[in-house]
Amino acid sequence: MKNQNFNFTNDVQMPNEEIKKILENSLYQKSMQEADNSDVNINHLENIFTDETYYLAMKTVPLLERKVLYLSYIENVRLNDICKRLKLQKNQVISLRNKAIMHFKNNLRLLYKASKLKKGNNKI
Repeated sequence: MKNQNFNFTNDVQMPNEEIKKILENSLYQKSMQEADNSDVNINHLENIFTDETYYLAMKTVPLLERKVLYLSYIENVRLNDICKRLKLQKNQVISLRNKAIMHFKNNLRLLYKASKLKKGNNKI
C-alpha cells in the first residue's frame, strides 16, 4: 500500500459574506457576554462619580435610563447593540437616553438649589 501525503495547509474557501457573518456573530456574542457581566456596573452607574452631588443626581435617574447611559457612554456600545441587549427599538433607546440626561440635569439643579438653601440657613 502506497503512503499518501495529505496537504492540510490548503485554505478552506468560503464566500466573503459567510466569513463576515461568522465574525459579526462571534463579536456580537462576545460583546453581549461582556454586557451581561457588566450588569452590576449598569445598575450602579452612579458609582462612577466621586462627587456626592453627581452621585445623588444619577442615583435618582430611573434604572432603565441609567442602563442606556451606561451602555452608551461608559461601554461605548452601538445603538443597534443596545437595542438588541435591552430588547427595545431605536427610537425608544434614543428617547430613554435623552430622558436620562434631562433627569440627571434636573436632579443636579435641584440638589445645587437645596445645597444653597441649606448653606443659607446655616448662616442665620
